Amino acid sequence: MSALTILLILAILVVISLAGYALYLHLQLRKQEQRREAQLDELKQEADKQRERINKSIQVIAAAMGSEQMTLTEGAMRLSVLLQSLGLAEEELEPYSALIKLAEATAHIPILEDWKKLSTKQKLAFDQQRTELEAQYEDLVLDSSKKLLNKSF
Repeated sequence: MSALTILLILAILVVISLAGYALYLHLQLRKQEQRREAQLDELKQEADKQRERINKSIQVIAAAMGSEQMTLTEGAMRLSVLLQSLGLAEEELEPYSALIKLAEATAHIPILEDWKKLSTKQKLAFDQQRTELEAQYEDLVLDSSKKLLNKSF
């Protein structure tokens, strides 16, 4: 065999090896893309479930506000957080801006453990503020909560 034939055989072996390696890499890339698509689908399903839970919570809270099972302030705070967690555009939140405004206006009022630590005098003062703010926003907040009933985001 001549040196040229040996070089030609070696070149063919190198090309075949490189082609095999390229095919291997291609298959690995395809598997990786399939895994990524599966992960994206899983994340989308989780996001859809979370959105559904948020929508159900919005319905329960809006109904509770309409039937006076919770204060307007508590409902506004909860709905405000839920609505903002949906990542809605500013124009989509506009019909519910009264809820957000009441939540912001009462955000300084302590809750839970902080409320328990207050003196009776402090509690009465905060209750007075809350009552005044609720009276100021009542019609708008109730209208906003009614708009949320049977609405899905």
